[in-house]
Amino acid sequence: MTHDVESIADLDRYPLDRRSVTRLREVVERAQADFLVSGVTVLPEFLRPAAVTEMAADVLSDGLGDAMRFEYTVACDRIPDSSPLKALYRWEPLREFVSQLVGEQAYRSADELGAMTVQIHEAGDVQDWHYDMSDYTVMLHIVAPQRGGGLEYIPLPGAFIERGGGLPMRHRHMVKMLPTVPGTLVLHAGRRSRHRVTPVQGEIPRVSVHMAFNARPGQRLNAHVRRHLFGREE
Repeated sequence: MTHDVESIADLDRYPLDRRSVTRLREVVERAQADFLVSGVTVLPEFLRPAAVTEMAADVLSDGLGDAMRFEYTVACDRIPDSSPLKALYRWEPLREFVSQLVGEQAYRSADELGAMTVQIHEAGDVQDWHYDMSDYTVMLHIVAPQRGGGLEYIPLPGAFIERGGGLPMRHRHMVKMLPTVPGTLVLHAGRRSRHRVTPVQGEIPRVSVHMAFNARPGQRLNAHVRRHLFGREE
């Protein structure tokens, strides 16, 4: 099944296809301003409701069930090529949009496992403070848990403090919280953006999609990182 990106993304609200140059300029300027200040920009209702429903059904079906994921992550090669998620990731206007927002040419990751992943956090799951392996990450919120599962992050330049480990209490005042709202697109500064996912509570899992972009073409993860993230090298 092929997917028209217009059926996935709200291109009237966010005209990445340049159907309204004036509106696109407004979106870019606002998003750029947010990104430059905090290293994060948020686009509410980027995905159409019907697309969110379809993506949620696909992800939570047996096709991407326990057998397809390592811990809470489904690798790119386990996601069907027919998925609307891959159609959106491969869509050139999205890459161009990311490039505009970050102020340099952005390229899709060439990693067969880590280019785009689906994360499914169930009750009790938590993701500790970390940095991504990509220069820039586009995150799509697909399913919100009953409670918890928020994205906490430290706005730049605060994200550069004390790499590794937990977050010292003296820095807690810097933390911003972004709730999981289905349909939202979040762009953050990947390997420079310190963030975590708070504990998920309830029977409904937290589902998000992560699309990796880099400042250089052809970037891949090394074998050690692949084993750590996916439990395998290939």
